Amino acid sequence: MLMQVSMRVISKGNALVHEMKQAGMPDDPTRYDHPVTMLYYLDSDRLVLTHCCDAGNRPRMVASISPDGKTVDFSFLDVSGNQQYGHIHHAMFTMIDANHHIEDWTYMMPGDKPVIAHFDLQRTKDLSGLSGK
Repeated sequence: MLMQVSMRVISKGNALVHEMKQAGMPDDPTRYDHPVTMLYYLDSDRLVLTHCCDAGNRPRMVASISPDGKTVDFSFLDVSGNQQYGHIHHAMFTMIDANHHIEDWTYMMPGDKPVIAHFDLQRTKDLSGLSGK
């Protein structure tokens, strides 16, 4: 399945929004899976991720960065909202180069059953004027 991921800086450079949807699907987040993550923002001295999940909850994770600076690993901190259907529990971003990165997401299903999604993403040129990745 092809996915479209977009990232954009917001709030005068204080946060980065990460949006994901199935490629080719209409942009209707009320009907289709369209998770949004407020990726990178500083909370005091730590880098925090808040994921606004389609499951109706908002897990937060705290980053650690690999010594080479190419991998950002987000560990679960806490979650608010409905957890009936599970929640995102872990995220890892590995930078390959300026136009290529890998994302690994772990979704924890009820009963603590992990589901892992692996995305190998490359920057594309979006003709509609929106930046894509």
